[in-house]
Amino acid sequence: MRGVIALIAVLMTGCTGSSPAQYHYYRFSIPQVAAEANSTEQIRVYLDQINIIGVADQQALVQYTGEHTVHIASYHYWAEHPKLLLTKETLRYLNGSGLTPVLSVNASELKQGKYRVLIEVTDLAGHYQHGAILRGSWHLYHMSAKGADLVDVHQFDYTAPLVEDGFNALITAHQTNWQHLMKHLKSEIAQVNSKTSTY
Repeated sequence: MRGVIALIAVLMTGCTGSSPAQYHYYRFSIPQVAAEANSTEQIRVYLDQINIIGVADQQALVQYTGEHTVHIASYHYWAEHPKLLLTKETLRYLNGSGLTPVLSVNASELKQGKYRVLIEVTDLAGHYQHGAILRGSWHLYHMSAKGADLVDVHQFDYTAPLVEDGFNALITAHQTNWQHLMKHLKSEIAQVNSKTSTY
């Protein structure tokens, strides 16, 4: 009987000796940005949830390791699904930029004279040579009595080098790419609004 107890104790010691896998979860840092003051009426923008198409449409971080190969991280994840994270980041950025963003699904109706934005991401990954890559397109609609009139479509392709190796640097580079996209989108909305306001 003592031999059986000793054997069980040895087996249990062997099982507890290995360290468990360490999972890591990432999100964008939230810089303290003062909202821009606007003396005129703020532009209302209805935002659809960010749509991610392809392999990046998952919580695990994605890396392109070769021309035709993809690595999906086993222990490194976005803290929430990236389409939710990017949607929240877009709302935060547009709100801090003097616009009035509203999620389309939360609007009781899409009012005439306002704008609607749809962003589709086709690539959100680390790359073995280019750092972080962000590719896709965004669509800007002007709401009219007839519905949504497509005003503009832009393809985007951003890359940001990593300042050091590691997943933290990859997330920082992804955030840099997203901020570049947001600046371009805000600029285009302001430009289109100034044209439609003069009609």
